[in-house]
This record gives sequence, C-alpha cells and structure tokens, in this order.
Amino acid sequence: MRKHLFVLLLCIAYSFKTQAQDSTFFYSATLLGTASTSQVPFWLSNNQNGIIPTKGSFAGIKASFHRVYNQNNPRFLQWSGGVEAVGIAGKNSSVFFTDLFIAGKAGPVELSVGQRKEMIGLADSSSLTSGSFALSQNYRPYPKIQLSTPKFVNIIPGNDIIGFKFTYSDGILGPSGVHYGNVSSVDETYLHHKAFYLKLGKRRHKLNLFAGFNHQVIWGGEDKIFTGGLKRSSAYEYVVFGKSWLSSRVGNHFGTIDLAAEWKGSRWDVFLYRQSIYEDGSLSDLSNVADGLNGLRFKKKSRPGPSDGISVNTVLLELIYTKNQGGAVFDFNTSTFGMDDYFNHYVYNRGWSYKGRTLGSPIIAPQSSFRPELQSSSTLFTPNNRIIAYHLGADISWKDLNFSLKGTHSVNLGTYRRPFSETLHQTSFILNAEKSLSASRKDYLTLSLAADIGKLYPNNMAIMVGWRKSGFIR
Repeated sequence: MRKHLFVLLLCIAYSFKTQAQDSTFFYSATLLGTASTSQVPFWLSNNQNGIIPTKGSFAGIKASFHRVYNQNNPRFLQWSGGVEAVGIAGKNSSVFFTDLFIAGKAGPVELSVGQRKEMIGLADSSSLTSGSFALSQNYRPYPKIQLSTPKFVNIIPGNDIIGFKFTYSDGILGPSGVHYGNVSSVDETYLHHKAFYLKLGKRRHKLNLFAGFNHQVIWGGEDKIFTGGLKRSSAYEYVVFGKSWLSSRVGNHFGTIDLAAEWKGSRWDVFLYRQSIYEDGSLSDLSNVADGLNGLRFKKKSRPGPSDGISVNTVLLELIYTKNQGGAVFDFNTSTFGMDDYFNHYVYNRGWSYKGRTLGSPIIAPQSSFRPELQSSSTLFTPNNRIIAYHLGADISWKDLNFSLKGTHSVNLGTYRRPFSETLHQTSFILNAEKSLSASRKDYLTLSLAADIGKLYPNNMAIMVGWRKSGFIR
C-alpha cells in the first residue's frame, strides 16, 4: 500500500513539475477607482465587455483564472476553461461573471459551453478599435453552446496556402419586451450565430487575403407574439436558414460580409479591412453598399524595450458609415426595402442589445446614453443610427511607459423615421498610460483620462486609476 502511495506521489510531483515548465494556468487581478461626472464618458465605459458602469463614480475589482490550451505541446485532445468575476461599488452596485465556461478541443475543432469574451469579424481585435460591427467587445458575454475552429484550418493537409474557420452557436438572452403582436413581453429570447471565413496565403507569405461572413438572429416567443405563430422547434429552422414566414423573416437578423488583406513588411504589418452590413436584403441589390466599417492598421513588427526615444507601435484608422441604410423608402409593392433602421427592431424593444449594451459597434448607442431631449420612444433601442464616424487609435511607448489613445468624431443624423432637427457633432476620446511596477512585468499601474464633448451625449469627464497583476502560475 505504501509503495503504491509513494508511486502516486511521484506521479503527482512529476505532473506539477511539467506544468511549471510549461504552465497553462493563467491568472489576473485588477483594482479600479474612478471619479466621473454623472455619466461615464463613452470610451471609458464602452468596448469593455460590459464591465465598466455607465453612470457615476465607482470602484471595481476583477479577478480571473483560466486554463488555456498548451500551444507548445499540441495534443489532439485538450481542454480549457475560465472564470472571471467582477464586483462594482457605485451608483448601481453589482457582482457578476463575464467569463464562466468550459471547452474541449479535438484537433482543430472546439466545443464550448458557457459564457466567454469574444469578438466576431475581420477587424482589429485590440482595444484600439471602435468595435466589430455585428458582435463587438462591447457587451457582457451571454451563456451559449458553441462549436468552432478557433484558428484557420488547412484545406490542403500539410499546406497552409488556403484555410478556413467557422463558428456555430446558440445562446440565451433572457426575457424581452415586445411592442408588436399579442403580448407585451416574452419569457425567453435567444441569439443564433454562425460565421465562416477563408484565408488565402501561407503564413510565410507577405500577403494574406481574407473573406467571409457572419449571421446573427435574435428570436424567441413567436408562438406567443403572433396568432398562429411558429413553435420554437419550427421557428429555429426558419431562423437558421433565413426563411420567410408571412412575408417576413423570423427574428431580428443582422450580419456582415467581410473582406481583409494583410501585408507583412520588414518593419510594419499593414491590415486593411471592410465589413459590409446586411439586414433585410438591401445589400443584395447594393442599395446600402456604402454602409459599413472600414479600417486600416499599421503595426510595428516588434515592440522595443524601454528606451529614451518615443516609439509609435500601432496606428489604427477607421471610418464607420451607416447613413444610407438602403434609402428612405420601404415599400412591399415595389420591393423597395430601405430604412433598415440598424439595431432597432419592429418586435423586440431590446433591438440589437444585451443587458442594455449594444451587441455590435458601440458607435450606435442606446438612447439612455443620449441627452434627455434626444431620447424618444421606449420601444426603440436607439434614436440615432444614421452616422458618419471617424476613429483614430494609437499605441505609443516612451522609456518604460506605454500610452494608448482612442478618439472618435461622429456626425449624427438620427433615424429615417425620426431625424434630428439638426446635424449633431460629437467627439469622444480616452488616453491611457501604463507603467510596469516590477522587472517581471506582472504588475502594472494604469491611469485613464476620458471625455465627451458635443451635442449627442452630455459633456462628460472622468479619471480612472487602476492596478493589475497577471501571469502564468508556475
């Protein structure tokens, strides 16, 4: 018995030694303190996975623990998982989870259950972006089951000249208010998502090309909302395939068709991307072809260590255009389907949102964030979706300090059905500074300054101080 116990202890010790050499357990802890006007500035509260409150001063704590896949020892079967808990003390105190999931991978294919932070679409994935248009990093993650290939998979075995990746998921959004049909609310609504992308070009090639699409639908309660409405199992088929029922599609459909190109130069990588919006068929006849997200990113090959000089590491330029929306006419008789009314919906009050946050680009914001005189019907998610926005992001280092700047200037027209009485200009920006407190670069002190200036949001200002520590457990 003792011999068996000794052998078991040796095996456990060897296991811990192996993990210490190549750890897959990652931890992170963050403390935040913020002094703000009554409303938190736009770029301090948005694209933060729903963590930062929208109202008043607050203090926060965030702690996470994840098991990540071992990239250096890629076994065919692996598992990962994670939990991230957030506590906020302020005007609206709360405790919640962002990440809470477990996942398993067989070769390149992953099955994930739970909620986790993600971003969908071909675009810059850093904190500098304004946000991918259909599903961004703006909302708090929702619980779902997802089958996917997280990385591109070679179509030709052993040759990465062409690859693909896909995602298919179904999640739960909870109850929704309804302003059309037989009921005023439904107990459960869902979010269906699928995406497929192709990559052309080898990893060692200077030029890689990308193309693909994503398709999302908020749906649920069709048998209660409509007389003779579809049962859930039947409605799901209509949702997945985008089939029409009584001359309309089931649920709130939204997606983008994406194109991108990456050039890997000797000193800089250049990434150019375009996301074109489709909702009710306008894109098929090119009537809303002008609408979408356009981006151009310059990223330095390798970031230098601390030095006396200033180093510009990343520059990002984006143009968000949603002014067209297929035109000002919606007429079944002539098959003219304009007035797309992005992120609003004729059935669900929530529009394109989860827990009050925009699921897609935060540039189309909820009406609760606007000046009181601009807010309108409670059945609308947003009173402003006809926008031209110019966005700049930059990452700069100087000595042992890292800086990031993000700023947006937007021209806002309201909606086709309720245009603003005048064109409203809005500027929002945030400046972040970060300094490492240790040689191991596991502890950082952060300082953020943010403000809103213009006629869309109240004029807001805030300062946030934070400390974070992260690393792999050895």
